Amino acid sequence: MYRLFASTAVGLFVAIAVNVLVPQPVAAVSCGQNRSHNAVFGHRQSGDQLLYMDHPKLNYKLLRVVTYDVKYRSPPTPHYVITYVEALDQFTNHSGGCALLEKGGVGYDFVKLHLKSQRNNGLDFVVRVYGVRHW
Repeated sequence: MYRLFASTAVGLFVAIAVNVLVPQPVAAVSCGQNRSHNAVFGHRQSGDQLLYMDHPKLNYKLLRVVTYDVKYRSPPTPHYVITYVEALDQFTNHSGGCALLEKGGVGYDFVKLHLKSQRNNGLDFVVRVYGVRHW
């Protein structure tokens, strides 16, 4: 009986520790039920500028999920702080992917987005990063 209790307690402890210690995305956007799976973080502000734009477009892989990481970091001079990030899904037929904010984002000078397709589908996103100059 003691062995059963001890092994159950150890197993529960390990499960909780793994759940707590494994890094999770800062913000995840569920693919949901919308036709398009857009992700928006922050708000446009007066005086912000387009700092970065990317249009990752990847073909499908049979029975696989396609992923792509978008990374942006503000140059040292002039230094910008991010105010708004958008990842606009160009598929509007329920077959688009998801965008996950993994690092940085609004209030930081860098951002990392992880784009993930649905199985047997490709990716087609337009990613824009806006920010204001930080004095």
